Amino acid sequence: MSTTYIPVVLRRLIEERANYRCEYCQLPAGVAFFPHEIDHVIAQKHGGATDADNLALI
Repeated sequence: MSTTYIPVVLRRLIEERANYRCEYCQLPAGVAFFPHEIDHVIAQKHGGATDADNLALI
């Protein structure tokens, strides 16, 4: 798990882009038992950036 701060504006962009669904399984956030999180597709330790192209709602 990353401890990098993701700005609120970037979080909202990722959530809206994903239509408030998990980008892997498409489960809507409204019916998920646990809240969705934003995570890096390519891990930071492998050189992944904290930008919209490398973040996913999961």
